[in-house]
Amino acid sequence: MNVALSPRSSRVFALTILVALLSFIYIGLVQPLWDHYSEARNSRAELQSALARASQTGRALGELQAELRRLKERGVSGAGTIQSPNEPLAAAELQNRVKSSVEGARGELRSTQILPSHEEGVFQRISIRGQIAVNLAALQRIFYEFESASPLLFLDNVDIRVRPERRPNEITTDNPVLDVRFDLYGYIRRAT
Repeated sequence: MNVALSPRSSRVFALTILVALLSFIYIGLVQPLWDHYSEARNSRAELQSALARASQTGRALGELQAELRRLKERGVSGAGTIQSPNEPLAAAELQNRVKSSVEGARGELRSTQILPSHEEGVFQRISIRGQIAVNLAALQRIFYEFESASPLLFLDNVDIRVRPERRPNEITTDNPVLDVRFDLYGYIRRAT
């Protein structure tokens, strides 16, 4: 059965078929190709960025390996370690450091005790236990001196207590005397 369409209807029908055909071509061919091209372009940009980073890392790796070789050739200098040749001298150096810091802050050094040393890799940990009586400002100054100077020293097991008043009727002060116990340690390089 042949249906005769008017010329106007025939043109509209032909244009509809053409638009549908172009839509199918665009959706079926052009859009996927365009999406694939966009993904490839983004992927290329990411790969170029990664390649640039890898190139910089490779150069940095070479520099770091050269620096490592120089350090191995020179040997570890022991920077940051106590420069005493043996454990008793290192412990005595720590005791002198505590004594001078406490006296400089006008505190009272009650006692120091040398603790057993411990091996930690190529280093020997030298520790002392100290007991001092100072006010808060002096304690801050003393601890700052310990931890900020060279050789590197570390505080551990810090116990701070306010000294009890001697008489019950005595007026309390804003800056009480503190009884402080602490462990202070540093490292010496073991003889290999």
